[in-house]
Amino acid sequence: MPSLSRSLSLSLGPAPALPSAEGKWSVPAIGGRKRNQSSNGSTNGSGGWSPERGAADQSSSYGAVGTPLSAHSREFTPAIHSQQAQMISTASSSSTPTYMALTEPINYRHLLERSVNCNWKYIVDKIVNNNDQQASIFLQQKLKIGSAEQKYSIIEAISEQAYQLMVNRFGNFLVQRCFEHGTAEQIEGIANAIKGNVLSLAMDAFGCHVVQKALDCVDESIKSEMVMELLRRVADTVVHRYACHVWQKLFELRWDGTPPAIMSYVNRELKGMWTQVALGETGSLVVQNIFENCVEEDKRPCIEEVIENLDVIARGQWGNWVIQHMIEHGAPEDANRALDIIIFNAAAYSMDQFASKVIEKLLKCSGADVVDRYLARICDGRPERPRIPLIDIASDAHGNYLIQYILHNATKHQRDLVAAQIRKHMVSLRGSKWGSKCAWIVERYRNQTAIGSPVGGPPGSTGGVIAGSTGQLGAAVAGPHHHHHHHNGGHHNKDRRTQYNLM
Repeated sequence: MPSLSRSLSLSLGPAPALPSAEGKWSVPAIGGRKRNQSSNGSTNGSGGWSPERGAADQSSSYGAVGTPLSAHSREFTPAIHSQQAQMISTASSSSTPTYMALTEPINYRHLLERSVNCNWKYIVDKIVNNNDQQASIFLQQKLKIGSAEQKYSIIEAISEQAYQLMVNRFGNFLVQRCFEHGTAEQIEGIANAIKGNVLSLAMDAFGCHVVQKALDCVDESIKSEMVMELLRRVADTVVHRYACHVWQKLFELRWDGTPPAIMSYVNRELKGMWTQVALGETGSLVVQNIFENCVEEDKRPCIEEVIENLDVIARGQWGNWVIQHMIEHGAPEDANRALDIIIFNAAAYSMDQFASKVIEKLLKCSGADVVDRYLARICDGRPERPRIPLIDIASDAHGNYLIQYILHNATKHQRDLVAAQIRKHMVSLRGSKWGSKCAWIVERYRNQTAIGSPVGGPPGSTGGVIAGSTGQLGAAVAGPHHHHHHHNGGHHNKDRRTQYNLM
């Protein structure tokens, strides 16, 4: 006759699975004892608790203490707490507190109700200890819709771990919201957590966003202190991949009182280094931001050094954007000085992977007189070499797009001049991969009643403005604004990377 316990187990069926503290499911053994899996999926062999796991066997509702998934383990992830947001702390053998929660998951939808409160500190802990994105989103929403008392309590809990949240992937957004919903005293408290840590935060992938937000929200006295901290390491931070965005924010700030002499420090620290800064991916953005937002006397040293070293900067992958900016938006005197250097080196620049973008900007933004100067320079042959630079440019992987642009968009006189020169070298150009495109356009023009009539592009091209117009000639209409560079498609595919996208 079967035993009573066996009869009960057969009649009632298997016991329901219960979630363990580690987040795994376990089945209590017949007789009420709970059998948990270890982290590698095995038990201690006897089906019961091992000595290590039995230290905390106080209730079948809780997981083990001192396991590989403990608070002092690298794999630790806090378990979800009960609806009452209660936590239980138990000391392990090493006296390090291990936090365990009841088995009910957090109902964030219920907690979002305006009248519902919970242990805000525990939610903040989940962000700091477990990178819990859902917890961060919940608290941000609660700050928007919660009562004044709830907002105050939440921000107080955040302030206790402000720095840890600032450098957290999801916590930094929460700290930024505190500047919008906190009281003046709370905002000052968070700002005090930033003071003394400006450099480390500015060079952190997440902290730099908090510093930028703080510069918009804190009092000018605190703002000045933050700026002075950053000025201690100008050369290191101005080209840093994260801190450069803080510098851009500094240059955009408007002060009610007397602003700190930011550019006097910057010019002193970076004297003789502006070329190196302009050639860098992040430094290029900072230099363009200085051109746009600083007063004449503050940006003059930078402009002078850039013009003096224009030849090097124009050939740089990122430096060419600085020269483009100067041509399009610079003061007339500065733009003309840059233009003289560019025209002098027109042939070499037109066939350079990066400097050709400068020529492209020049053709698009300048008047017909500048295009005439450019054509005169590249059509100027030498007695020892009848082949003029224009033909070399038309046959070049980078330069041919410039000639195509002129054939489609220049004045009739300029188009006729270029077409006449190309006809003289048809044999050479037809045998060239890139030159054949220009030759095809000229041939097509010969069959039109007017050279300026709209025609399609060569076979395989997009037609319209120029072949390859999806490249930079098509994308450069807006210019190299400091928020984004146009690096899409076209004949510079290898260089088509979005410059601002660092974060």
